[in-house]
Amino acid sequence: MKIDFKATPITNPMQKFFTLGISTGFGLGYVPVAPGTAGSLLGIPLGLALLYVPGWQALLICAAIFAIVQPFVKRSCEHWGEMDASKVVIDEVLGQAIGMLTLRHFVRMGEFPPAGLIIMSFIFFRILDIVKPFPAKTFDRQPTAFGVLADDVVSGLYTALVTYGLIKLWPNL
Repeated sequence: MKIDFKATPITNPMQKFFTLGISTGFGLGYVPVAPGTAGSLLGIPLGLALLYVPGWQALLICAAIFAIVQPFVKRSCEHWGEMDASKVVIDEVLGQAIGMLTLRHFVRMGEFPPAGLIIMSFIFFRILDIVKPFPAKTFDRQPTAFGVLADDVVSGLYTALVTYGLIKLWPNL
């Protein structure tokens, strides 16, 4: 949810570099058209990397990312004077990575996840991130960094469930 307030620009160049760099997914948030989609693309390599660590570690890494980036998201939004600024895409990066966690079945079998499932996961995440099913919309309405991140985490969890369901229904996908 977009809430405008008085911008408080970051004046320290080093703080600005790191804060905006992290929040914008290393600059992908500056893409003029569909920055959230660009951020989601960055979530694919993160999601693939998480498939190669034990499940509990992948969840711990996601939780750590969620906690660590909140101050960066908050400060970036203050910098632009807009809560959930479209330039902030680290939430899409995390949500997309979470959405891919159910593809670990293929890694356990010694295979790389099929490209079709990776693409489907990406498409499902983008649709769910835009539609924001309950409780994602509830989180999206919170004018906090937690809300900015949580709505994409929920969309990522729904994506993981849909992807898992498809894998179970059609194992040869």
